[in-house]
Amino acid sequence: MPRFARLFEAAADTLNAYYQAVADNSIDTVMSLWLDEEFATCVCADGTHLHGLENIRAGLGKQFEAQAVTIEPLDIRVYDSLGTVVYAVAEAHQPAASTGVPRMIYTTYVMVHERGEWRIAHIHASVMPAETAGQFAAKLRHGQGPLH
Repeated sequence: MPRFARLFEAAADTLNAYYQAVADNSIDTVMSLWLDEEFATCVCADGTHLHGLENIRAGLGKQFEAQAVTIEPLDIRVYDSLGTVVYAVAEAHQPAASTGVPRMIYTTYVMVHERGEWRIAHIHASVMPAETAGQFAAKLRHGQGPLH
């Protein structure tokens, strides 16, 4: 299966490119990573549902205008098949101008292989409850890993 190993690593490259584009506050780069289909969807951590590339661009653009954010993935679970990769990620979202406590977010990324490249088809983010975030942080501090 070495032939497929690089195929799935390329999906991770797309996820990393997304994180970098968000940190750079570059809506054009973020949008270049999406599947070129109108069924693409995004559920933001604030509960906003965005359907279609035009709505995703407008919604994410508003978020980018409001505040630049750095996303740090803390725990990543990967589920893959030949044409789809799903990432379930616990993330810390830190506003660029802030030194305070980051928001803890659960995010699921669904990527599909299209024309030789991995593209984002769906993102679903939700705020981690405060109690869960505290438990998560405590486990990381004690070196147990987030899900032990």
